[in-house]
Amino acid sequence: MSQQIKKNVVLVVLDTHRFDRIGVYGYGRPTTPNLDALAGESLFFKRAVAPGQWTIPSHASLFSGEAPAVHGTVQADDALPKEFQTLASRLADQGVQTTGFCNNPLVGVLQNGFTRGFDKFYNYCGMVPSTPQREIDDLWKPFRNLWSTYTQLLRKLSYPIQNAFAQPNEFFLAALRPLFVPLWTRAGNFKGMTARSIRESTSFVKEIGEERKGGNFVFLNLMETHLPYAPPDEYVRKFVPYFHETPEAQQFMGNFNRKAWQWLIPLVEPFSDLESQTLSDMYDAEVAYQDHLLGQLMETLNTDYHRENTMVVFMADHGEMLGEHGYMGHGFGVHEELVHVPLFMRVPGMDDARQIETRISTTRVFYSVLDYFGFETLAMPYAEEVDVASQSLLGMVDKKDMDQACAIAEAYAPENAVQIVKKHHPELTEQFHPGVDQRAVYQGDEKMIAVEEISKVFYNLAGDPTEQEPYRDPARIEDLSKVLESYLDLAMTRSEGSSHRKISLKDELVQQRLRDLGYLE
Repeated sequence: MSQQIKKNVVLVVLDTHRFDRIGVYGYGRPTTPNLDALAGESLFFKRAVAPGQWTIPSHASLFSGEAPAVHGTVQADDALPKEFQTLASRLADQGVQTTGFCNNPLVGVLQNGFTRGFDKFYNYCGMVPSTPQREIDDLWKPFRNLWSTYTQLLRKLSYPIQNAFAQPNEFFLAALRPLFVPLWTRAGNFKGMTARSIRESTSFVKEIGEERKGGNFVFLNLMETHLPYAPPDEYVRKFVPYFHETPEAQQFMGNFNRKAWQWLIPLVEPFSDLESQTLSDMYDAEVAYQDHLLGQLMETLNTDYHRENTMVVFMADHGEMLGEHGYMGHGFGVHEELVHVPLFMRVPGMDDARQIETRISTTRVFYSVLDYFGFETLAMPYAEEVDVASQSLLGMVDKKDMDQACAIAEAYAPENAVQIVKKHHPELTEQFHPGVDQRAVYQGDEKMIAVEEISKVFYNLAGDPTEQEPYRDPARIEDLSKVLESYLDLAMTRSEGSSHRKISLKDELVQQRLRDLGYLE
């Protein structure tokens, strides 16, 4: 790479964003005019697949360029091994300024290695957010220094507690009590501060353009479409027009927002038609509100400087189940609503937008960013050197679709959700197999879902895009089973040279703080 870096990348992760609620993916409601406009001038991947079904494994793959079966970071108490040099670390080593704006506590607060390599990483989530200091820069200097010291101390005290609540233990179960849910969702900024983070990241990106300073990697994670749902009233009235006149819908949504355990596990009882419609429409309202807020960032990215110098990537880490197939949330399964995700890449120098039909994994965004910055090969201390261009998606700017390769999604249910099912709803065990890893193998329009050695189900997505009718084809199941076996063998080989560690929470001080707060007896 040259000494003077002129290029920039803005990478936006739309946390928990379903592909089928976006206009260009065929949705009929006007939820995403800004995303649709971006897709109209980008590499628009119609069949992108998330490597994991929830935040931890999916972000670990995005930041490491490896599949979950390789990096092994699949639970809230896992930490990404240091052998897996992160995207931000690799860029920072070459002089790129790396800045993160994050609304997800599992990415920015947990001590799992995801923030390694970022020069600055702003957390808009958690008990004590860490955000740009512009708002206090004009304060009297002694007070500004005192405030900075105070917030740093609070952050130091609060992060271990927040780490504790992410674990499958009594801390987590205590947090799920309806009495405490509003505390951590609101006061604890569980969903972060969508509007503020977009506003401040937009200011940062605008400053890059005004000063024409290349060599920036900007990461933004947004959580508006994650539960609990509480969109502004303007969007409720537009997308849930019956809500204010339907007490049953209001009562359902209020209860569902407080009973956080219901977000995590398969449905104990099916939703009624009204409940299902209300949940779906409230999700749409959140999608539309977030898209509206993104308009200011899109406007900044549409300036001449950024069109000529900045690659823009929008993607989801995973989708969301809203009752389909008996699932809720994103803890279990590898159905389309969960692992088929949106992906758009606007690359400077592109003559025309392109729709890409090839089935690809979003893990390849890692290599695409490095390719754009000029990386050619990557040294891997745990495996053979990697040719960046061979894994990058940028070749699709000038070439036709690649041959239909395989893509694989993996599901590792969060251990805390598994424990809830086993302890409180064992009747769900036979159908949903909590604690059993699931994988989806894609080849063209074909998809096989493998639940370890328990079952293998085959779908033809061309005629059955919502996976309603399993298709019997023993020969193809055998073929895709061999693909999966080869994938797992390769993953085992690549992961042999890496270490793996858990986040330690055996801290009496942490437990005492939780007792003081009333979470433990």
